[in-house]
Amino acid sequence: MASLSDVKLGQTWAYRTALDSAQFHEAVVLTVGDKRPPRVRIELVDDQWQGERRWVSPARLEALWDDRHEYIELDRKFQAIRKEWVSSGDLHVVEHIFLRLVPMQLAEFNCDRAGTTVVLDVPGLAAHLGVTQEELRASPGFVHDQVLHVPWTTTTFIARTAAQRWPHRLLGEIETEERQLAEDSINGTTVTDWDGNDHNLSPDEARAQFEKHRRPYLDKLREYIGVERADTLLERRDLLRRLGQAASVAGRALDVLEPTQKRIVAKLREELEGALDGVDFLPPSGPTP
Repeated sequence: MASLSDVKLGQTWAYRTALDSAQFHEAVVLTVGDKRPPRVRIELVDDQWQGERRWVSPARLEALWDDRHEYIELDRKFQAIRKEWVSSGDLHVVEHIFLRLVPMQLAEFNCDRAGTTVVLDVPGLAAHLGVTQEELRASPGFVHDQVLHVPWTTTTFIARTAAQRWPHRLLGEIETEERQLAEDSINGTTVTDWDGNDHNLSPDEARAQFEKHRRPYLDKLREYIGVERADTLLERRDLLRRLGQAASVAGRALDVLEPTQKRIVAKLREELEGALDGVDFLPPSGPTP
């Protein structure tokens, strides 16, 4: 896109009559304005416009007419990956997953309404996620300036794969919020508004606020992890916590018995260690991305 200093009298530029149009028209520069905001007067060349003239922003002149073919082809590719209109709920969840689980040197989520992503290191991201490079390069993704630009379908593929590969890092956040809800539902809570004023919420008000503002987000996050798998992992975490508590009680009991029952305690410790061999009392967080 041109700036005022790029534009010269008599030049012909590629101009589109509507910002969402994929069609470009030849336009000749008649006047370069010297006021603010900057403006350029153009005349549309094709006969269908019958010599129509307009004052436009220089940014609307996107490429010199003789250089239009390469520019229009690139624009077509960008238009192809920007067709989606993604809900703000999905955008927020995917942004969170990328920040937590996808290193920025591998890929950056653009957070635009189309949900596009720039993959900076295709082999590195494929290895990180355990997927093939072909899956990341799926159409209509394309390479420009040595980076891969991908649409929402590939963005969600990246986000879901990461969430399901390292679910515990996200589930821990969900559990923390839900534990806080349980406390707030009994005791109420205090929230601070944008002006720095504190407001006390009753237990019912705290739950209502949570259900309105946070529950949809957490449910969407569970969806990206995989609902069935998320529930299984939460149950496993609870069982492992209980097992850890039981092992701790058994260990303390053996400590008490050891001074008078050394042989029996030694045998019981061996059996306990054998029973717990290989058990992680909390699920592993997985490799750190």
